[in-house]
Amino acid sequence: MALARFAPCPHCKTPLSYLEGVSGSTLTPTCPRCHGVVSVSRATFLMVDNSRPSETASSEDFKSMP
Repeated sequence: MALARFAPCPHCKTPLSYLEGVSGSTLTPTCPRCHGVVSVSRATFLMVDNSRPSETASSEDFKSMP
């Protein structure tokens, strides 16, 4: 069974989706943005999480959007 969790990269703080038990999982996944190896206890596939606004984005960024 596949599991997912959401957490930042420990190196660059990019929001990531940690997908466990999916095709392409490895015990030494790398961050797609900074390419740093992320320490995990189960075989994991990492993806940048674009489903939510970043924590660094201000509310002003969204007010200026059309």
